[in-house]
Formats: sequence, structure tokens, C-alpha cells
Amino acid sequence: MKRLQSNFWSRIFFVAGIILLFTACDARPKGVLNQSDMINILADLHKLDGSMTAKGLPYDQFDKKNEYYVSVLCKYGITQAKFDSSLVWYSNNPKKFDKIYDKVIDQLTNLQNDINKGKYHPVDSVELAKVKYNIWTKRTKYILTNDSARTHLDFEIPDQNFMLGDVYTLKFLQRIAPEDSSKNQLISFQINYVNGRVRGVIKKSYNDGVTRRFTLRISSIHPAKIKSISGELLGSSAYKGKLNATIDSISVIRVYNALKQDSLLKVLQAADPEHYPVIALPANDDLLQPKQKNIRVLILKK
Repeated sequence: MKRLQSNFWSRIFFVAGIILLFTACDARPKGVLNQSDMINILADLHKLDGSMTAKGLPYDQFDKKNEYYVSVLCKYGITQAKFDSSLVWYSNNPKKFDKIYDKVIDQLTNLQNDINKGKYHPVDSVELAKVKYNIWTKRTKYILTNDSARTHLDFEIPDQNFMLGDVYTLKFLQRIAPEDSSKNQLISFQINYVNGRVRGVIKKSYNDGVTRRFTLRISSIHPAKIKSISGELLGSSAYKGKLNATIDSISVIRVYNALKQDSLLKVLQAADPEHYPVIALPANDDLLQPKQKNIRVLILKK
């Protein structure tokens, strides 16, 4: 009987010892977050901070970032005071804090590996089929002064097997000085169809001496043959003799689906070879210059 009692108490002390051991390993005061919660919260805060930095919010602007940080704490149902006190406690226990940050780094590293493998942004076969190339082959910079022969910069890019579904993007830098006398300055970009239809966009520009980057994008959505792409890099309603403008870094990028358009083009070439001649186009997505030497890409009108 005494032996049975001895074994009973031995087991009790053994279990109590195990409980005390684990309690000692996680000897944190009441109100301090456990390690699992700290790992998840810190990982989310690091991801949030990286996102805000990528969006252009400077690292030291805590007043603007604070509401976003608070939203992470709300996600876990804790107050900022509780998180702050937990952070202070773990900071005073560096061995525990080091273990937490090892787990945080592991979590962020696994996330980065998943991103690199395309887990969150799967490869789109349609995007892979898209081809981009620069159809602008003339000068990429113009400086217009009082001595310039031109008062406008108009351009026209003749058909290069342009087709339904194409997307065209005009980009350039523009600066018009305050002493420029042009009135109601504007920029235009348009698609011209053989049936006389026009689809385009217009933007206003300003003679305030500020260098601006303009991006105009148009897409071919009408099932009609395209005659040309045209527009004005610099236009105005009136001109009084004082001209001071700079246009720089000009490009017109065509984007089209190679697989879809190759099939459509073969049908059109078979049906109407006169209007759809065979022209070799770039086979990759680099911003290439077109190689057709017999095509006049830019027509400037005085």
C-alpha cells in the first residue's frame, strides 16, 4: 500500500515538474502576447511596411502610416497598448525575441519563394503571347524656338498591318516655357480607319515651364481596317510669334496578341492580299525599332 502511494506521489511530482518546466520556458507576464501571435503580427507589419514603401510612402512618415499599423492590430483583436507592452517585454528578453524573428524571417522568405514561383500571380498565357515594339523611328527630341520653322508637331504613322485588338501608347516629355505665346496648347493621339472613322484622345498642356511626362493610350476596338496612327505632340489654337518648347523621349509602343492576330491576319491576307500584304513583325516583347525601310513613319506638317 505504501509503495502504491509512493508511486502515486512520484507521478504527481513528475507531472508538476513538467508543467513548471514549460511555464518557466514561457514565463511571460499576464497581458504579454504569446510567441505565435507575435510572429504573425510582426510578419504582417513587415509586409505592410514593404507595401507602403513600394507605393512611395517614406519610411519615416509614421503619422501617415499609423492608421495602417493599427488596422493590423485590429485584425488580431488586440490594442496598441498590449502590443507595445509585449514588444517591450520581448525586447528585454533577447533570446526569446531572436527566436521570434527567426520565425518571422522564415515566414517572409517562404512568402517570397511563393511569389517567385507565381503562386499569387500565375503566368497568363495571353500575356505571354503579347508582342510590344516601338513604331516610332524618327527623332525622339525636338526643341522649338523663335527660329523654328514649325509651330506644331503633327505626326502620322501609316498602316503596318495594324489590326483589331491593338493597343498603342504614346509617351514623351514636354516642357513649354512661360514666354511661349501659343494659346490653348493640346496633345492628341488617334487611330484613323479607312472608312473615315476616328478614335482618339486629347490632353491639355501648359506653358508654365514645368517638364511633364505624358502618356496617351488608345486601343483598336472597331472591326475596320486601320489607315494610320496620328496625332499632335504640340498643338494650339493660336500662335503669336514666340515659341519656346521642348519635346523629348518620344515613343509609340504597339502591343498586340501575336497568336490571335497571326491567325486573323492569314485569313485576311488570303481574302484581300492587296490591303493585307505580308510584313515581318518582331517576334519578341522587346521595344524594337521596325525594320521596314520603305515605310514613312513620321510626317511633320509646318
